[in-house]
Amino acid sequence: MKKKMLFTLLFGAALIGALPAVETEDDNHECTSWVVMPDLTGGKTVLIHKNRDSKTPWKTNLFRVAAPGKHAWIGISNGPQKYPSSNGGVNDCGVAIVMNNGDKNDAKSTTAKEGGLSTPGMAKEALENSATAEEAVKFLHELVKTKKYSHGDYGSIWIVADPNRAFIIENSAAHFAAHEFKSGFGVRANGWHFPEMTIYSKYQPKTLVNYVRREFSVRQSLFADGTKYNEPVTVEKMNLASRVSTIPDDPKCPPVCGRMTRSGCTIAIDREYPGVLTTLYAAFGHPRYTVYLPIPFLLDKIPEELTDDSFSQAILDRSDAKRELLPQDKLAEFERGLNQRQAEAVEKARAVLKKGGSKAEAANILNEAFWQNWEAVKKLSAGK
Repeated sequence: MKKKMLFTLLFGAALIGALPAVETEDDNHECTSWVVMPDLTGGKTVLIHKNRDSKTPWKTNLFRVAAPGKHAWIGISNGPQKYPSSNGGVNDCGVAIVMNNGDKNDAKSTTAKEGGLSTPGMAKEALENSATAEEAVKFLHELVKTKKYSHGDYGSIWIVADPNRAFIIENSAAHFAAHEFKSGFGVRANGWHFPEMTIYSKYQPKTLVNYVRREFSVRQSLFADGTKYNEPVTVEKMNLASRVSTIPDDPKCPPVCGRMTRSGCTIAIDREYPGVLTTLYAAFGHPRYTVYLPIPFLLDKIPEELTDDSFSQAILDRSDAKRELLPQDKLAEFERGLNQRQAEAVEKARAVLKKGGSKAEAANILNEAFWQNWEAVKKLSAGK
């Protein structure tokens, strides 16, 4: 396999049929994800984000899994705790994975009854079995080759990152392409970009243009309309981009954060101590109706409210009623306080590790900050 990790898998024949009818804002669009590399974050972190969209009003919970002989991971997803999966997660090596819906195409995937895995299920398996982003790409590649991929008539888009490298994958049940990038910024909505994949797409231009509009709106938000790349991208900027709720040149275009958005997560992969200082910032519902809670990778105990649907259900109720916790500027201000406490804990823990302190000592510092933040979030949420 080439060192550049540019490869294409073409197995099985795919016939290109008639294009579907022009879609509307009710299209099967699902998710927007992006990654920002160290040259644009200040050097200490790789930032990876996913807004999850779905027609189904899923509730979102926190999962933490440490299976014997596997890499431990933490992430958010829907579903019961006894069947963990990951819509967005990171493991103890700092390998992070998010995924989006991809283009409609003619390649038929394996059904669940035939042994197929959902994309969150594939992500879980990849997190548990990969020590690097490159290994995760190869693992996902193998799942597709061996017909474990279950995604109906639609393909997928993945962003896979570790402390040093990132890849974007586009695949169907019969085709797989992965490209690496080592710097800058990458974003995907639900349209394939790679020439190896676009030839199999059944999307019409209107749909693809809507996806590009979503991608462009993220770039506008993160980089001041594409004019400012000299200021580091922060978690706060990621949160702001995840809450973009309109596309100015086309109000009918589904935005990054719209009526079908069910959750958001930003993963800050620490490049120096990824298995200790990495943080997951999770919105357990529509991002405009809740806060991003900083969650340390070494969380000692998951609050029950984040595993039993209750916290997420309250956010769903608020979003249905269009009842904000706080005005958006005040919400961002509240989050800055949470993030500042988390950032201070991370740097304090880093100093401990640099002096030869234990992982347990660092974990205690991070968990103290988490529980203070969690109490502040609960207090705010209780009032709404």
